[in-house]
Amino acid sequence: MMKFPNKRELKELRAFNQPYSLSIYAPYIEPNVSSNPNRIELKNLLRESETALLSAGVTPKEIKKTLKPAKALLEGREFWPVHHESLVLFAHPQLFYYYHLPSQSIPYMLTVEKGFNLQPLLMVMQANKQYYVLALSHKNVKFYKGDHYQIKQVYLNNFPSNMEETLNVDEYPKARELHMIAPPSMGKGTEAYHGQYNVKEVDKAMLLEFFRRINKRLQIFLQDKHLPIILAGVDYLKPIYHQVNTSPNLIPNGIKGNTEHTKLDNLRDQAWKLLNQKKLK
Repeated sequence: MMKFPNKRELKELRAFNQPYSLSIYAPYIEPNVSSNPNRIELKNLLRESETALLSAGVTPKEIKKTLKPAKALLEGREFWPVHHESLVLFAHPQLFYYYHLPSQSIPYMLTVEKGFNLQPLLMVMQANKQYYVLALSHKNVKFYKGDHYQIKQVYLNNFPSNMEETLNVDEYPKARELHMIAPPSMGKGTEAYHGQYNVKEVDKAMLLEFFRRINKRLQIFLQDKHLPIILAGVDYLKPIYHQVNTSPNLIPNGIKGNTEHTKLDNLRDQAWKLLNQKKLK
């Protein structure tokens, strides 16, 4: 599964300035036999790392401490089943992190120096922008966070997801006929005007209130976050949400159609394409 450093980890990696810091970048290798070549490649890289650390003057005891958590990856299930991802590894007796990046997005690299070599990692991260997707519907509103490579649902406490439950109604108000009797000035025999109950207008009014509550809950969550927000849903829902939206990060266009049964990979691809179109304009 794709894994990037979070803010705390990235800050820690950038600040780490100890000598003999080991950085390994291992691009994904497509399997062509029953064994996993990525596991074999890491095993070979750790042997190379031992030689490089020894040549740099690191004692065998410190080398063992440096490589111990990396060797543990070989003994676990890190490479099975096969994931189409490259591996990045930062190791030192005082610190160890590893990450899975997109396939073929990094160079093959092994360095031992003062501090970690973060440049290839940072280049991938800078090109990988994050965003939110708000998938609108009457009964199952969902909120996602994604990037170029993955997307996950964000679960918020007290998040309004179902209109009828949120507005505390069992069903839409029943259709009824309104009778407007013509005034006497219209004369004898004038027919009464029958105004029909407008279901669409009632639905719109309820949606406005429902979306207003969604927007209010999201603003609490998004107050210190500045990622673009993409709306997804059938055409008539998005303009209604725009009426109540207070976020400056909501992009004008959105993903068309009901996404309730859309696979997450397809939703991610549509969102990423939309963001790229926005940049080109």
